[in-house]
Amino acid sequence: MNSWGSLARFVTRGCTPYNRGVRGLFPAFRYLGRHKSKVAIAMFCIVAANLAALLAPYLLRLAIDAINEGTTSGQLALYGVFLFGAAIVEGLFRFYSRYLGAATSRDVEYELRNDLFQHFQRQDAAFFQRSRTGDLMARATNDLNAVQRALGPGISNSVNTVVAFVGTVAVMLTIDVQLALYSAIILPLMSLTFGITGGIIQRRYEKVQEGFSDISTKVQENASGIRVVKAYAQEAAELEAFQDINRQYIRASIAHLRVQALLWPAMFTVGGIATVVVLYFGGQDVIAGRISVGELVQFIAYVGALRWPMIALGWVMNLIQQGSASMIRLQQVLQTDPAIRDAREPHPLQELRGEILLRDVTLRHADATVLSRIDLHVPAGSTVAIVGPTGSGKSSLAALVPRLWDPTEGQVLIDGIDVRLIPLELLRRSVGFVPQETFLFSEPIRENIAFGVDETSQEKVEWAATVSQLERDVEQFPHGYETFLGERGVTLSGGQKQRTAIARAVLKDPRILILDDALSAVDTYTEEEILRRLRQVMRSRTSLIISHRTSTVRGADKIVVLDDGRIVEQGTHDELVALNGLYAAMYRRQLLAEELGADPEDPDINLVSDSDGQIPESAPAHQPDAR
Repeated sequence: MNSWGSLARFVTRGCTPYNRGVRGLFPAFRYLGRHKSKVAIAMFCIVAANLAALLAPYLLRLAIDAINEGTTSGQLALYGVFLFGAAIVEGLFRFYSRYLGAATSRDVEYELRNDLFQHFQRQDAAFFQRSRTGDLMARATNDLNAVQRALGPGISNSVNTVVAFVGTVAVMLTIDVQLALYSAIILPLMSLTFGITGGIIQRRYEKVQEGFSDISTKVQENASGIRVVKAYAQEAAELEAFQDINRQYIRASIAHLRVQALLWPAMFTVGGIATVVVLYFGGQDVIAGRISVGELVQFIAYVGALRWPMIALGWVMNLIQQGSASMIRLQQVLQTDPAIRDAREPHPLQELRGEILLRDVTLRHADATVLSRIDLHVPAGSTVAIVGPTGSGKSSLAALVPRLWDPTEGQVLIDGIDVRLIPLELLRRSVGFVPQETFLFSEPIRENIAFGVDETSQEKVEWAATVSQLERDVEQFPHGYETFLGERGVTLSGGQKQRTAIARAVLKDPRILILDDALSAVDTYTEEEILRRLRQVMRSRTSLIISHRTSTVRGADKIVVLDDGRIVEQGTHDELVALNGLYAAMYRRQLLAEELGADPEDPDINLVSDSDGQIPESAPAHQPDAR
């Protein structure tokens, strides 16, 4: 009784890592539930294949016993036909079980990857700021492949192992109970092997996946920032850093493979021991006349048939552990709720007019206050410019309108409705946003311009390019609007990228147009031409223009001056110049910079204002700023 209790404890301990692995895969099982019919047919095929496999040793036993008793060649040929038929039936059912299992797992992989990508799309900007791109890529590729293997070969081979083991042992018990119990010696050995290696495999595989994420991140960062790497001659340093990460990944992989490799010889050893035990004790039974030679051969054939399920169990254990670790990593992302999402009961409005109101808005990132007590009214159809020193919160203020961020305190309202109650799809469809950092896709220029619309004509694309002063550049490209851009638009200059982004926003025909320093990379002549054409576009819509250049914003209906996250001045260009405050100082600095042919942000350009606030003809450098 104690020996059977020990055996049970061994089996339970050995199955613990497997059970833990299966629990880790539970979130993926709901995807399998969508394919119940395929799964059911695959399970039926597995059972049928194993029944056919049990028939072959039985036919072999009959043939051998018939030879011992004396038989004809015709009867032997008939046994051969039956054996061949059993093999064909088994092969057909094996094929369909594996095909259906693999196809179902690929369907689940497809659905899970789509859900993961959709989840990425719903996440807010803060999620991507705290997540590494390479790590997200690793989860969407390597981890998903591991889950697919666990759900496909992992589960189908688990079922096959259970069916084969139960069916084979049941038939073995009908032949010789004592021999079947001797064969059961493999159970504690198998359990002990799994108990030792299962948890180690999972922990080491998690380190392998983390290493793969580090490699993906490093490659992605270097590919995106190759110009900076080359400009600072850091190729050797980056190579050394990559080699270090790569070495760590290889060490983790080898440590994982070392434990994984132990399973295979262990399973072969266990199978060999079982064969030796059966041959010895079974031979004694044959000599004593308790069983026939055919029954011994049948029994040994069944023991041999159990060797693959036992080996597969080790392999399956590895797949389950890997899939479990990967599914846990995927769940860490999938269970991250986006901070910015639709309200449970969104407002039922269908379109926006474009009136913007910020009421006592404060925005904090971590422990830093970016905006403080902002009150701003932008009437529908008006153009409001936002200026201020670097880091004053201009881009953050603009990002509140399309809800790239939500205010920490206060309200942002459009047409009198809190933006948190406006459906995100309607809100962002109504906003044309040209961010400070222009992003272009690895697509033709036409596709980049038409990115924000479902369908458009070539004429509209060319019109948008004309507004942004891009059409002359496109005419010089080898394939015009079908010219393929490199990653992030690497084949274009900074000004061309900005003008492409402006054309994209204009083509969208939004009710609210936001230009976040969208003209910083173009010359003043091109800027004037773009602004002249944009005025026609902005006449019928609400516009927010963020710029460091006062020449860009001087024609706005109202100019808002930010400093250290607060509104310090408001008014028209003439009113603010007459106020002789921060905006006037910025304006004088830029006029003087243009006169000297210098950068207006150059700290050596200092201004000295006359007592009446007029702009001096010249000003020496290294003098105190008159602000």
